[in-house]
Amino acid sequence: MERVRLLVGGPISEWPDDLKNGQLDGPWAAADRGSLRLLALGQTPILTVGDFDSVTPKERQDVIEKLSNIVSVKPEKDDTDTELLLTLIQEQYNPDKIEIYGATGGRIDQLLSNIWIFTQPRFRDIVQKVTIIDRINRIDFYLPGMHKIVKDKTMKYLGFMPLTPVTGLTLIDEKYHLKDWSGNPFSFSSNEFVGEENHFSFQSGIVAAIQSRDLIGQTAEQ
Repeated sequence: MERVRLLVGGPISEWPDDLKNGQLDGPWAAADRGSLRLLALGQTPILTVGDFDSVTPKERQDVIEKLSNIVSVKPEKDDTDTELLLTLIQEQYNPDKIEIYGATGGRIDQLLSNIWIFTQPRFRDIVQKVTIIDRINRIDFYLPGMHKIVKDKTMKYLGFMPLTPVTGLTLIDEKYHLKDWSGNPFSFSSNEFVGEENHFSFQSGIVAAIQSRDLIGQTAEQ
């Protein structure tokens, strides 16, 4: 399978417009209330996981009747819904690309969990498949090596955030260069592309590359 899109439980206010408008095709998978939201958009998820503790009993019954592949879990579980959804998507479908929506906004602990998931050794094989997308951000994850990053035409800024200790981080042709940096998790924010694609490299660790833009009507200083 070429690509699967996942919808988890973050607020609709953080969705990109093309998702709000139902313009993103599947296949989709969902965590908990995400399945209800996908059905409202006319998308039936190929897989849903969760304890459905965020929906009413009537909503739960309506959802269950319309879904064919549900993995029900108890509230007291070791994995988050997102962790379990990622694990099952990889095991059952092994897609080339995984886009995650609804992973930002709302509770800060859930946002951080959704980002730091990808430092877990069990997700190492999928980390470079994953992109987290919301209305003003796009987050991609990288393992050591030389990388090309292509500019999303809707974004302005480019940030690099080591999620683990890294060695040899070098920003080669971005607006603001960096050479052979090593250290603990840290955010290099508000860099920018030069042209439509730029390059970076590092020798060890895991790095998130974040493309972003300001909210409409705001400037970087606000």
